[in-house]
This record gives sequence, structure tokens and C-alpha cells, in this order.
Amino acid sequence: MVTNNAINLNASGIAGYDGAGTFNASSMTQHSLLLGGVNSHTINNLGVATNGQLPIGSTGLDPVLSTLTAGTGVSITNAAGSITINATGTALSWTDVTGTTQAMLVDHGYTANNAGVVTLTLPAAAAYGTVMAVIGKGAGGWKIAQNSGQTIHFGITDTSSGVGGSLASTARYDAVFILCTVANTDFTVYSSIGNLTVV
Repeated sequence: MVTNNAINLNASGIAGYDGAGTFNASSMTQHSLLLGGVNSHTINNLGVATNGQLPIGSTGLDPVLSTLTAGTGVSITNAAGSITINATGTALSWTDVTGTTQAMLVDHGYTANNAGVVTLTLPAAAAYGTVMAVIGKGAGGWKIAQNSGQTIHFGITDTSSGVGGSLASTARYDAVFILCTVANTDFTVYSSIGNLTVV
């Protein structure tokens, strides 16, 4: 005798017993995921998942089959039985500057390689989140110059706004990595080596 809810396999699918003398048949869809229905004695089919689909919870409702959504800097590749997640951000491209002037590009790094000071000028247009870097190589060191309205934030110290402001090395191998924190105008040092000069 069955005294509690039971699930029984039969030739046509699954039967649920409600404990009160009633059996309810639930058909099975091939390759489908099963889930409990609204009533404790019913079983539903979630559906057949396609490549990369997962059951995603929905409070108080049946889960839904859905794929993951890639955010910024992420790619998702769905295949049969697998999901591959990769970072899509790229490393900085680097240029060895052997002259004494250089217009900087976003997401680019530079080695300052001259016997004299290498002056590198921030790009006039830079999107939020873009990165630039300068590493000393030659004996002359380097200076980062600014365009109108631009400022570099270095800890609690800011450069003078505009073309008169700058950030410079004091020793040959000083280095700096800066992030654009306000499009076109504000740049913040997030890593540095050396006792940099702020003007």
C-alpha cells in the first residue's frame, strides 16, 4: 500500500500519486528536464535545452531555459554539452619612442628611449576606461603633457589643468599607468614607480 506521495515509472511516462488515492500521469518529453508542478503530485517538463542553455531561477515561478549573457570584456561560446567563457580585453600595444615627442593613443604603452626628455602628450579624445602607460628606458626620462581642460590625478595631488600641467619622471626607469576616469578630461594614476614630478 502506498502511504506517501510516490513517483512510478510506467510504459508511457511518470505517474505521481497524491497520497489520497489519485494517480496523475505526466508524459515525458525526450531529452527534456523535469520539474515539480504547481501541485506537489504533478511533474512538468521544462523543455529541451539547446546548446549552452541552463535552467535559470525565477522566484515563485518555474525556472526558464536561457543562455548566459556576456558582459563587457567577456565572450561566451555555447556548444553541445559545454559553455566556454573568455576574457576579450587585450593587452596594451607598445611603442619604443626614440625621438623626443610622441602623441599618445588610448590603450597604448610607450617606452621613453632617448638621451633627452621624451614628451608624450595625452590624446585629446579618450573614452572612459581606456588606459595609457609610460616606462622609462633612455637616460633622458619622460614627461606626460596635457591638452586644454585635461588633468592627471596622482594620489591626493592633481596636475594643473590644461596645457601647463604635466606628470614627469625623476629617474631613468620610472613608470606610470593611467586610466581615463572622465572621458577626454580626467586621467588617474593607478600604478607608478618612482618619485614622479607633478606640475
